[in-house]
Amino acid sequence: MMMIIFVRGSLGFGEEALQSLPGKAGSQDVNDVLNAIDHVVSLGLACPSKIAVLGGSHGGFLTTHLIGQAPEKFVAAAARNPVCNIALMVGTSDIPDWCFVETYGTKGRDRFTEAPSAEDLSLFYSKSPISHLSKVKTPTLFLLGAQDLRVPISTGLQYARALKEKGVPVKVIVFPNDTHGIERPQSDFESFLNIGSAD
Repeated sequence: MMMIIFVRGSLGFGEEALQSLPGKAGSQDVNDVLNAIDHVVSLGLACPSKIAVLGGSHGGFLTTHLIGQAPEKFVAAAARNPVCNIALMVGTSDIPDWCFVETYGTKGRDRFTEAPSAEDLSLFYSKSPISHLSKVKTPTLFLLGAQDLRVPISTGLQYARALKEKGVPVKVIVFPNDTHGIERPQSDFESFLNIGSAD
């Protein structure tokens, strides 16, 4: 069974739902996914010992948050160009303002600066999946576009290297000519082929 979860804050559910996520990313969306998983398990539609998670971009942010906040829940994970460390991303992304909104909510627009304070960087880190890294046990596949300006490769590499250092099984595939979407046909094919064969 495959379950696709549209958390509160996803497109298609109106402006109020969309605006509910900024400032609560990494908590509201994580809880939505965990509640959905618990629901399908309670209905007998999914086996709790065979749950894997996959996401890209914000979905990768959510994937890496989930494996840190619910380390016993997932047997495998795959993250495509994941946001793993907002404190690192803010200085290297083509959308640094997003880091402020993701962390502070809509008031982040007013706080935005090209020179984040130590307080900003500390809060960015605390809202990032990397802040839960010590709890992660899930074998994880990272799929990274080397030309990604939105979520630069450094954030995924930093997270993957830290997992490897603590003994978590990690596989990293870098697509040298791909940007954020990993959309080149050969790369997309290789990406999903590796996701399908991950254990």
